[in-house]
Amino acid sequence: MTSIRDIADRARVSIGTVDRVLHTRGRVAAKTRTRVQRIIAEIGYKPNIFARNLSLSREFRFGILIPKPNQDSGFWRIPMRGIGRAQLELESAKAKVRYYHFDRYSEKSFENAFHHALGEKPDGLLIAPVLPTIAAKLVATIPSRIPYVFFDSTIPGAGFLSTISQDAYQSGLLAANLMMRMKCGDGGIAIVRVTPADFHLNERLRGFLSGIQSGPSTSFVEYEADSHGGEAAFRKVALRILRENRNLWGVYVSNAWTHPFAHYLNDQETTRRVCIIGYDLVAKNQKYLEAGLIDFVISQRPGMQAYEGIRALYRHVILKDKVKKAISVPLDIITRDNVMYYQD
Repeated sequence: MTSIRDIADRARVSIGTVDRVLHTRGRVAAKTRTRVQRIIAEIGYKPNIFARNLSLSREFRFGILIPKPNQDSGFWRIPMRGIGRAQLELESAKAKVRYYHFDRYSEKSFENAFHHALGEKPDGLLIAPVLPTIAAKLVATIPSRIPYVFFDSTIPGAGFLSTISQDAYQSGLLAANLMMRMKCGDGGIAIVRVTPADFHLNERLRGFLSGIQSGPSTSFVEYEADSHGGEAAFRKVALRILRENRNLWGVYVSNAWTHPFAHYLNDQETTRRVCIIGYDLVAKNQKYLEAGLIDFVISQRPGMQAYEGIRALYRHVILKDKVKKAISVPLDIITRDNVMYYQD
C-alpha cells in the first residue's frame, strides 16, 4: 500500500509538504505542489478520509520519555534534534510533541516522568528504555489505546508498536573486526563495560567479545565504568588502564564516553599509539576523532531513530497506516576522513 512517505520520497520533499498538498492548506511553492500532485496521480494514491477528518478536527499529542539532554556526554541532544525536525514537518497535521525528561540514573525519576506523561493522556509515546527493569514494569501498564515506540534500545517481549535501534550485537562484532584490523603487534585490549547497562549496551559487548580473537599475542581485560559519575569516572578508569597495561594497543568503549580515553591514552609521550573505538558523534568525540586520537566512532544515527519514531506514531495514529514492528538503522563507521559528512 502506497503511503505519504512513498510520495514524499519520490517527490524529494518532506511528508509535511505532501500532507499540505493533500489537505490543501499551508504554503507550498507552485512547482512543488505540481510535482507532488503529478506523483499522486501517477501512483493512484487515495487518502484515508477518516484520518484526514481526524487531523483537521483536533490536535494529536505525542509524549517523549527521554533522559535529560546533558546526560551521557550530551548524547540525548542528538535525538532531540531529530524529534524537532519531525515536529516541524508534521505541524500542518496538528501533531505536537511534549518532552518528559528523566534522570538517566534514577528509576524513581523515570517512574515520575512516566506517570506524568500517562496522566496527560497522550495519543502515543516515544520512549528511550535505558532503565530496562523499571521501564519493562511500567510499559506493561500502558492502556492498549496508547501506542508506544522504543528507540535507542528495546525491551524484548514488550508490547510496543515499533522498536527503532541499531543491531547492537552486530555493531559490537563490527567494532571487534575493526580492532583486529588495527592490530599493531603483541599486547592487550582494554574493554570498558559501561554501567548501568541496558539491552543494547549488553548486546554490543556480547558482539565485541565474540569477535575478538584472543591468543598468545592478544589478550583482553575488562574494566567497569559507572556513567553516573560522569567524565570524572571515565578519566579515573582511563588512568587506571594506562597504569596497569604497559603493552596496551587497543581500547573499546561501549557508549559515547569515548573521549576521556582518547585524552589520556593518546595524549601521552609514548612510543605506541593506542587504537580507540567507541560510539556516537557527540561534540567531544568529534573533536578527538578529527585530531586522530579516536580511530573509529560507530554511529547509531540517534537523530534518525527519534525522527522515525515520531513518524511511526504519526502514521499509525493519524494516517492509520501499517508500521514496521522493528526498524534497524545502518551501522556507520565514522573516521577523521569522513566525519565532515555527518554534521547536523
